[in-house]
Amino acid sequence: MEVTKKERGHRAVRDEVTRPTLRPVLLHYAIARHGQDGLRLLHVPLGFDEEALVAFASWGAAQRYILSEVFSGEWYARECSGGELISLLLGPYKSIEWVLLDPFRGSLTAGSVQTTLMNRERFVDHLLGYRYRRMLVAQDEEQ
Repeated sequence: MEVTKKERGHRAVRDEVTRPTLRPVLLHYAIARHGQDGLRLLHVPLGFDEEALVAFASWGAAQRYILSEVFSGEWYARECSGGELISLLLGPYKSIEWVLLDPFRGSLTAGSVQTTLMNRERFVDHLLGYRYRRMLVAQDEEQ
């Protein structure tokens, strides 16, 4: 960057300054509430001694799910970036091996999971893969 000296000090030459490129962020929505230990995300038993974190691709789907199920306490649809979900799955929720994506109303009863169930690693790959693909597309569009 070229710097010029004027009466008021140093300043950068405008046509040589570049802006950072904004990247799209993949958002998901979790059912959450604030508990005594901080943020709590809804996770459900799958029936084979394992649990799944419940996530949605849209805020509307999460809201409809909250309204269709009976929840005690103050549950709400919480926006989460892909990076935040990855951090949660590798941190405080590392014992949860599964993610239930966009479950249907009433689909959480034993033996009736009729939705996208994926293991944690595949879900993390999905989140990272999307960001990586979008980054490549954005770079191609710039050229």
